[in-house]
Amino acid sequence: MDTYIRMRTFTLWLLFASAALLTACGGGGAPDTSVKVPTLSMFLVDGADAVVADRSLSSTEPRFIKLVLRTKSNAPASLIPVVVTLESGAAVLTPSVPLITNIADGVLRIPIAPADATAVFTVNVAVAATVESTELRSSLVLQFRGGGSVPTGAPTLTMTLVDEAGILIGNRALSQTERRYLRVVLRNQSGLAPSPTRITFTLDNADAVLSPTTGIAFTDEVTGAARMRVAPASVNAAGAVVATAAANVESTALTQSLDLQITAGVVTLSDLARAPVSVQQGQSLTASVAVQVNGSMAPSNSVAVAFASSCGTAIPSSSLVDSSGRATSVIQTTSTGACTVTASAGAVSTPLSAAYTVTAPPTTGLTFVSATPSLIYQAGSVGVNQSLVRFKVLDSNSNPVAGTPVLATLTNNSDGITFCNTPTTVTSGADGIVTFAVCGGTVPATVQVRATIVDTNIATSSNLLTVQTGLPTQRFFGLATSAHNFYAGGYFTSQLSGGSVTISAYAADRLGNPVPQGTTIVFVTEGGLISSDTGASSCVVSNSSGSCSVTLFGQEYRPLGADSVGGDPRPGRVTVLAYTDGEESFTDTNNNNRYDLAEPFEDLGQLYIDKGENRRFDASYKNLQTGTFEGDQPLSMPANTTGILPCRETDIAANPGLSREGTCNGVWNGFTRIRTQIQIVFSGGEIGQPAAYSDTIPADKRTQVTSSSLSSITVRLADRDGNPLPADATLAAETIPALLDSACAATLEGGVIGSTTEPTLHTATLKDCAAGDAVVFKVTVNAGGTSKTSSFGRVLP
Repeated sequence: MDTYIRMRTFTLWLLFASAALLTACGGGGAPDTSVKVPTLSMFLVDGADAVVADRSLSSTEPRFIKLVLRTKSNAPASLIPVVVTLESGAAVLTPSVPLITNIADGVLRIPIAPADATAVFTVNVAVAATVESTELRSSLVLQFRGGGSVPTGAPTLTMTLVDEAGILIGNRALSQTERRYLRVVLRNQSGLAPSPTRITFTLDNADAVLSPTTGIAFTDEVTGAARMRVAPASVNAAGAVVATAAANVESTALTQSLDLQITAGVVTLSDLARAPVSVQQGQSLTASVAVQVNGSMAPSNSVAVAFASSCGTAIPSSSLVDSSGRATSVIQTTSTGACTVTASAGAVSTPLSAAYTVTAPPTTGLTFVSATPSLIYQAGSVGVNQSLVRFKVLDSNSNPVAGTPVLATLTNNSDGITFCNTPTTVTSGADGIVTFAVCGGTVPATVQVRATIVDTNIATSSNLLTVQTGLPTQRFFGLATSAHNFYAGGYFTSQLSGGSVTISAYAADRLGNPVPQGTTIVFVTEGGLISSDTGASSCVVSNSSGSCSVTLFGQEYRPLGADSVGGDPRPGRVTVLAYTDGEESFTDTNNNNRYDLAEPFEDLGQLYIDKGENRRFDASYKNLQTGTFEGDQPLSMPANTTGILPCRETDIAANPGLSREGTCNGVWNGFTRIRTQIQIVFSGGEIGQPAAYSDTIPADKRTQVTSSSLSSITVRLADRDGNPLPADATLAAETIPALLDSACAATLEGGVIGSTTEPTLHTATLKDCAAGDAVVFKVTVNAGGTSKTSSFGRVLP
């Protein structure tokens, strides 16, 4: 049946009543996290609203396309444009722009009828709509047989073998060079093409293959036909194969089998080309050969040709024919002399050979290999003082050359940098390697080794080798964290154990050079649990960046707020202290890179954990929530590094909160305990509501609206402990209009909380808002693999 497809599309407006409910902020109850989506349902019904099971149209009885739209909450959807598309003019919607009635419940009935009462056809009706930002689609394939009655019979499946143009292959012979297809046609009991139906093709042996190999295809909904390509498995395949097609139409299982014939192909190789015909050892050449099957150019991928060479390796060793009828391989040469390349296609062809020549490589070269380590430390430092610098003597193909003498010199031999009293002329070994030892001097510096092949102009230099002091110093010691605030919870909030952040320590010597690998940095904490990769509460610098990391896990103990002078009263705030052995910072006034008597320095006293965050040592105080005793934690120091002197004002200014008062010694210590600290917040997972705060939480740390107008609103968001919400929490702003026709909209500046130790400010720009409209800020927090959402809103004055 010839059908000219015409697209007829129109938009129908479906109306419904919607309502919004603004609940009071601070309400309890866990949010519903189950996933709900809008729905679009589509049916063919008769005049009594009964579903027409066989989806048949009638020229004598009314038929309707029935649409049912629902929101996420399963309420009727309204004011939604519905696009209805007929993929054929065989059916019509009457009227062409239906009058919208009876739509308050989200249901629309559209009359549909055949355009020609004597026609026989199938037609697809597609519907699309967008509800609450979700695109919904549905479709129905309808059928009609003219005369008002539909004859009944048995569904049928027919299968034939056809060529590329669909012409029947009467002898059912597969071809080694031309495409062949199994063509299946389905009809239902009405003699029409059924809706797209799955066809499963199988073969009874491996002499033939299907494409795709799944053997699955679907019929066309108009013609009821499907095609599956079938071909010999290889040019060697021969014999018979049975192809079977199976489908299920209207609960009836249908199958048909077809005997197919396969004849092996005759493969001929010709024109074995190679380019270039002369190369140096280590270079490559390309070999290609023309391939024919049964006297015709071999189809792409139909024949595999094996390549081999007497002087190298073929890559690939087996190459399939390409679209030009040739197979190609690259010969990577490994030896010299008169060589051959051979191409063959197994027993079905005669091999071909061709000659080429490989000559010896020319002159040699010299390359820098490594400096191990690339960073050494000055004499007397705790770090490694010697580096082994390696070079390799090579030919032009990067092959090593043995027995070659190489002379080394230093680009910088000042300040005591030497070759460690080892030879400066070395002969290369079997691997072409020569090695020179370099020792650091008395000051930080950079140096290169210049290597030259004796009695030639062939020379090269090493990468820069760095000499540095090594010991970490107070001013160059710092901490960083992946987030200052993460979901763990404090006293007034929900609590979650197991979340974590990474804390990284960065240490350098007094000239900003990374500390030696192997430097250990110790961490202690006021709350939670600290662990490294080794399971200890310390980490070891194992890279060239002078850094290492530990993990802080959220769990008990959770701090309860400090009742000390200047202390922070908020629960859930954790001080983490890191320390390592190093030197007190000093000013090198005479530039000799070492401390001399009377040079200014920053005295360090006893280190401690500043639990109250007031940058002073408090031996004892009470926490604000349970009234139990707390106290800043002093830690041990190396012998003779502390005293009973007041720490000077310059020391306190340089290192606030890091030395216990009255424990400095007035002496520069080149080996003491340097330290630094960082604040981490165990954030709660919900927004704190203004009416729910304890009196112990400062007013300026609570959730509240800080400014509000009809053009913008700014809020400060905090958890119930007065701390920021988790750093990875996402933020959104929504409006709830007071009137149904309100166009009030909010645009939020930034959509995440971010890393911080303090409550965060967020501004939403408002448009077309009026008094009585409401703005709601919603925060979604990752809660141990799930998510939870809380909100804070304000009605605009």
